[in-house]
Amino acid sequence: MAREPEDLASIDELLAGSAEPEPDQRTGAPGRPATPGSRLARSVLVAAVLAGALYVVALPLGFSVPYLLLVAVFLALGAVRRALRSVAAPRLTIGAMPPPPAIGVDPDGSADGVSLALSRWDTRLSWTERDGPRFGSTVVPRLAEIADERLRQRHGLTRAADPRRAREIMGDRLWGFLHAPVTRAPSVRELAVVVDEMEKL
Repeated sequence: MAREPEDLASIDELLAGSAEPEPDQRTGAPGRPATPGSRLARSVLVAAVLAGALYVVALPLGFSVPYLLLVAVFLALGAVRRALRSVAAPRLTIGAMPPPPAIGVDPDGSADGVSLALSRWDTRLSWTERDGPRFGSTVVPRLAEIADERLRQRHGLTRAADPRRAREIMGDRLWGFLHAPVTRAPSVRELAVVVDEMEKL
């Protein structure tokens, strides 16, 4: 009788391997969780062996340390190590899902710096739409930074370095907008006039 051809395994099946029970993190034995008694016995055994080795090395060097004290020290170090492992951050694994994108970032990668900057400005302006003091503390300083940068690039000065010349270049309306105390948020028309004067700097 002719044998029927066997189905070929896919790459995924070959790379996946056989399903085996995962070893227990503390004992290393597959599928058998360690009991508290076995963990304690293992810890005492490890501490006793390490303390014995240190005791044997310390005697010829002239150090006399009580053996039980060494066992207690190694038990304490083991307890600290277990405590640190229990609060450690999870390891990053290859192939793990990437973190979710930050707020304001387009997941398909089409967002650029200009659109992000515009969305930040839009957020700031919406926060301060009916709040004059907040507008004065949030938006006006940013507009002043932009005005200073334009003055520095085009005229070689800033408001702080040469206020008289800066005021002549900016004009009384823009100067007053950036320096007068803010009691109310400006209207859209007033803000458009300010932006237009800033663009003329």
